[in-house]
Amino acid sequence: MRVLDKEKIIDERADFVDLISELSGEDVRQCYQCGKCMAGCPMMEEMDLTPSQVMRAVQAGLKDLALDCRTIWCCSGCETCAARCP
Repeated sequence: MRVLDKEKIIDERADFVDLISELSGEDVRQCYQCGKCMAGCPMMEEMDLTPSQVMRAVQAGLKDLALDCRTIWCCSGCETCAARCP
């Protein structure tokens, strides 16, 4: 039976959140799931997770879920989400 090192998992998740915040220039911890990022997104029909679900996965440090979903790879780059984000 494999024993999980909880502190290592917590550190890895925190590192992922910090990395995404650093790369994006935004503090992803501040997303409070208002859903405005989804309003008007031209690519919503192509996404398997909503943008707010991806943000929640990032906040939770769920690297595999966030990076394996289609959502981040089908973004058109229109920045509607950024314009509407409070």
